[in-house]
Amino acid sequence: MIADYESKAADVLMRLMEKLAEDGDAIISAMDKLIYLENSGVLDELVEMSGAVLAIRKLPEEFLDEDVQEVVTKNLEMLLTVALSVDEGMIKRVEKLVEAFKKAKNFEPVGVTGALKSLRDPDVQNALGFLLAFAKNLGQSIK
Repeated sequence: MIADYESKAADVLMRLMEKLAEDGDAIISAMDKLIYLENSGVLDELVEMSGAVLAIRKLPEEFLDEDVQEVVTKNLEMLLTVALSVDEGMIKRVEKLVEAFKKAKNFEPVGVTGALKSLRDPDVQNALGFLLAFAKNLGQSIK
């Protein structure tokens, strides 16, 4: 009996080693993302959201038609795709973007001359460079 378990364990370990040899970089990258999601608390939120989606899908059909189920499923898939494709640098940029929005709450309107003068500011130049790179990438992806 014990030999049977050892044989099965050895077989599983051998398959894991083969998979690691084939796709080691992809597995390590996926594990890095999973660890980041766990450490940041995002993984817990995704698990909680998926539980809510499963609860919604179990509602009687009178309350939930196929179109709503499809929308819920697609939204969950999209959230998971985004969560798994986001790295730590992206999270930091989004946090900085939110912080900038909060700070820009009180602003003064400017005209063309004021806008041109502000282009001398290195912070404005950095932000403009980021926005232009974002616009270029967005434009390429929506062709």
